[in-house]
Amino acid sequence: MAENPSGTPSDDEMLQALARHLSGDGGAVRLDSSAGADLSWHSVLDCRIRRTTETRKESARTEKGRKDLSALPTYIHLADYRPGVPAEHGSLHRIELVREGSVRHNTCECGNGEWACKRCEGRGRLPCDPTTACPDCRGLEPCAECDGTGKPRPRAKDRDRAAAATASRTVPKRVRCAKCRRPDAACPTCAGRGRTQCSQCTGTGLVDCPKCTGGGTVAHDACGGSGVVTTWVGALIEQRSREELVRRPLKRPPFPVRRRTARLGRWRKAVLTGDDALPGDLDATHAEALATHLVPAGEVHRRVVLRHLPLARITVPTDPERVFYAFPGSDGIEVLGLPSSRRVVRGLAIAAAALAVVVLLLSLLG
Repeated sequence: MAENPSGTPSDDEMLQALARHLSGDGGAVRLDSSAGADLSWHSVLDCRIRRTTETRKESARTEKGRKDLSALPTYIHLADYRPGVPAEHGSLHRIELVREGSVRHNTCECGNGEWACKRCEGRGRLPCDPTTACPDCRGLEPCAECDGTGKPRPRAKDRDRAAAATASRTVPKRVRCAKCRRPDAACPTCAGRGRTQCSQCTGTGLVDCPKCTGGGTVAHDACGGSGVVTTWVGALIEQRSREELVRRPLKRPPFPVRRRTARLGRWRKAVLTGDDALPGDLDATHAEALATHLVPAGEVHRRVVLRHLPLARITVPTDPERVFYAFPGSDGIEVLGLPSSRRVVRGLAIAAAALAVVVLLLSLLG
């Protein structure tokens, strides 16, 4: 008989359970290895290993304004800080820390949160052209007599020609020129000057700076306009977790067996952390498979959640058409019988033959 871990049913116990199962079909049955029964173990293992690695970085920090850091955990020596057990969910977890005694609320160099505006250099106003081109004549023909110069044209015929040209156009009635004083010669909007007063500066030659709206100062960017800058030494711990699954056997049992064991199996469960030893009742092949996965890989924390179930596969010469699976259940050893592979192949062959006959008959009738 094969030796099994403590608490696992022995080969004899599995065979006796199968004998009771077969006896229920009628007649007493006695099974053991001498009777030709073939028992092999295919115990099931489902294991999830969650490893957590971390990085730690310390740096000087600066923040605008008076920043409240009282809610953040503190440390003295970053290497000595213990963040506790990582969260069960999520692959990335960040922890912000503040070094004890490092927080300072410093008065900014600006003093009051304001800084001279760079656009106007603190003056609050910008130069502006006090006049603009006349919107009507656009400065092209402000006066038919002097063209806005204030000096009449030298020849009368030129004046007459200009006056005739002006009279022929559909333009507002001309007025006396403010420069050469000739009546009915100048643009009525600019009176022969060619330019009008700027509406932005109302002729003063200065406008309010759009950056500081005329105040000459703006909020100081370095302190966010608060006049205070907070500095401290902080650290960031990043924990990254990954999971790996370990399942045995690699070739999973047939689906009906998986369904029955999930519903009725008495699974043994364990949660391991750190250097916890594997359960003593774990199948030897499972323990060997897990040993390679539990070699430390630079993690700061490891959590292993596993469940395992002893499962035996049994064939008996008196019933070659079936293969049996036995496993511990809540009310004792459960037994499930399935068609053997030979029976399945034969059934498929019969079905294929029947199908061929049907096809042949249909072809003959057609």
